[in-house]
Amino acid sequence: MALKKRKPGSIVRKAEQRLKGMLKIDKNYNSVIDYGGPINPLSSKEVKQQIKHCLETNKQYNEALRIADEKVSLLKEAEEKLAEMYSRILSGCVSKFGIDATEITLLGGTRKSERKKMKRNKIQ
Repeated sequence: MALKKRKPGSIVRKAEQRLKGMLKIDKNYNSVIDYGGPINPLSSKEVKQQIKHCLETNKQYNEALRIADEKVSLLKEAEEKLAEMYSRILSGCVSKFGIDATEITLLGGTRKSERKKMKRNKIQ
């Protein structure tokens, strides 16, 4: 199962539309309007940089998801191989020591004599 890629948030789309408006105002006044001030500048330049930062961070996030997808596939393959190996080990133990050997319990298996017997209910 692939992880779902993240699209840029609605705030980014809104900011892009608002940036267009800011650029029109800048063009109308033939200068870059600063809506903040010297301590906290809020011009079209800063908004454009922040939008770019958001898009780049989103791109990096999606790349991390892609890498995670690859790693989870590798992990599943490794776990499947380990499960198959363990199954073969138990089978090998049975062939070497017998189906009711104590060695089976040492490997995490259940001896045949210790398995619960299924009781069937009689239908009346």
